[in-house]
Amino acid sequence: MTIKLSNSVASSLKHLRFWLSFVLFLSFLSPSFSQTEKQKEDIVVPHHKYFEGHNPTKAMWMSAALPGLGQYYNRKFWKIPIVYAGFSGLAFAVITSKQKYISYRDAYSIRLSLADGETTDNVLVNSLPESTLLSGREYYQSNLERSYILIGAFYLLQIIDATIDAHFYDYDINDNLSIGIDPIIYQDRNQIYAAPGLKLHWTMGKP
Repeated sequence: MTIKLSNSVASSLKHLRFWLSFVLFLSFLSPSFSQTEKQKEDIVVPHHKYFEGHNPTKAMWMSAALPGLGQYYNRKFWKIPIVYAGFSGLAFAVITSKQKYISYRDAYSIRLSLADGETTDNVLVNSLPESTLLSGREYYQSNLERSYILIGAFYLLQIIDATIDAHFYDYDINDNLSIGIDPIIYQDRNQIYAAPGLKLHWTMGKP
């Protein structure tokens, strides 16, 4: 009986030592796990600037890649027809000026190459003097160059427009914004008589 009791006590002590060792192991291991989880929570993954919120840089590059795309990104759909109408008008001016310039340039070259008494089938040469042909060539050449410049300026303008709209996309304008003028009766301390006047008042945001 005594031997059995000693064996059970010894077995219980072994189990107790095992569980104490296991608890101590977990107590040392759990802080490392909690620290690791805390470090994971503290790590903030940076967002790329092109994909955070409504970004003006993204609007700029979209308009540069395809005119009107930045306006679409800003939800300013009504501006897209204006952009393409502007480009269409300027493109028409380029085509027309180039055709006229080529016509007057060739006519002027033919006039210079004609000998005395020689004729040609060119209508401009037969109907206009040499000075007019030269003036027409210079005029349409100037128009052609100006149209190219305007296309470049309009291209930059629609990029700037998309960038500015993107800057103010999330700008909160409060509905309670008002301005008014009210009549008042103004009287200074040193004056006996009152004088009519106007008072300017405005409200911005919630009162």
